[in-house]
Amino acid sequence: MAAALAACGGGGEPAAGTPNELAAKACEEASTSRLDGKLYELDMAALAASMADAPNGEKYLTAPIVIEPGLTSEVKQIVECTVRFSDAKPAPDVVGFRFNW
Repeated sequence: MAAALAACGGGGEPAAGTPNELAAKACEEASTSRLDGKLYELDMAALAASMADAPNGEKYLTAPIVIEPGLTSEVKQIVECTVRFSDAKPAPDVVGFRFNW
């Protein structure tokens, strides 16, 4: 099953985009890897806009996610994601991630 996203994603190199967009993309990929192919809706614009400073130079992002939207098994949660940028590569590393009920 493919993920249903609330924002368009373009495939391709992650090097393009603002730091907020790059961080949101890294968090979205972390979400996908944890959902075992389940459908979900994640507002990428809201996730990117939420980026704030966290301890140790990291960045914290959060946004609502709906897992299996429209199904009887639908669940609404909050994605909480922490990333760290490095000069060595354009895309940040996800250093903390959780779904908050």
